[in-house]
Amino acid sequence: MRGTAPRVDLWILLEFTGLWAHDPIKSNSLSTDIQFWINRTLDLLREGGRFPRVQMIRGSRSARSGYSIFIAESGQLRHQILHSYDELIDLDVCKDIGDLVESNTYFVCTHGTRDRCCAKYGHRTWVVLSELSNGRAWQCSHLGGHRFAPNVLVLPQARLYGRVHAESAANFFRVIENQEIATVHLRGRSEFKPEEQVREIGIELVRGGPIQIRESCSKDKLKTVYPFMET
Repeated sequence: MRGTAPRVDLWILLEFTGLWAHDPIKSNSLSTDIQFWINRTLDLLREGGRFPRVQMIRGSRSARSGYSIFIAESGQLRHQILHSYDELIDLDVCKDIGDLVESNTYFVCTHGTRDRCCAKYGHRTWVVLSELSNGRAWQCSHLGGHRFAPNVLVLPQARLYGRVHAESAANFFRVIENQEIATVHLRGRSEFKPEEQVREIGIELVRGGPIQIRESCSKDKLKTVYPFMET
């Protein structure tokens, strides 16, 4: 798993209570103006040499006073409540918004319409982490690498972890809350390149030869990968 985190240096995580399509960023019930804001924001950031990514998230709140948006970059996580999605139109994600979040926040991929393994295994992990963290865990849309499900993004660390099954979630949580790296589950820190992701934990790795692996636990299709091998 090491070195497989997607390259992201600015995360935008938007609470969306509607159904998640296969690609909920491009196909959703948000207004045309909001969709334009998402696309424009991503385009401007990429033109500036950034690596942005938008995720849909949802929690378990029954009483709703608005919609949450999280912005994470440079080791900081900020949170703001939107009373309406229309407030996004004038939002500049590059400026300080909302309140600084100092506690670890967990985003678990449960995106079943993208890959059913993420829903089957991810939802159970989310339930455990939500209970242990007193609500600091969110369900999240596709994070990439569903063959590593359940995938968990931890912010503001900006590290992505894989195969965090419900049975090991409690120990995983204790490690993270102790401000340590759960190396057994580590995919990498998203703001780093793949080589930098593996070097962060002090192990020198080299690229191995191509191997064929199943794309997902729910699919028989094979894909070619070039994993890092310890020297």
